[in-house]
Amino acid sequence: MRIIFERTGGIMGLKSRLTINLDELPVDQSRNLSRLVDEANFFTLPKDSSGRPAPDSFQYTITVETDTTSHTVHTSDITAAEELRPLLQELSQRARSQRGSKA
Repeated sequence: MRIIFERTGGIMGLKSRLTINLDELPVDQSRNLSRLVDEANFFTLPKDSSGRPAPDSFQYTITVETDTTSHTVHTSDITAAEELRPLLQELSQRARSQRGSKA
């Protein structure tokens, strides 16, 4: 499974992008991300629930690819489904960590 994550917006208008190949992660991290995707019912979420952009909010684009399917979701801080929020938090944290390690 591969996850492509992009976050834009916020107060500074920053853009973060992250691509994760779960096969390249330690087993516990891979399982955790797979669990978050499953618990979000990711492949059943609507493709676009982003709504109207709100000032200083974040917009997210998440694509999850498996051997047999691919699904992309566009959402925001305000409109994200409750079950998607833990995955958004994990991916946002990983994107911040990646950006910090490049500094």
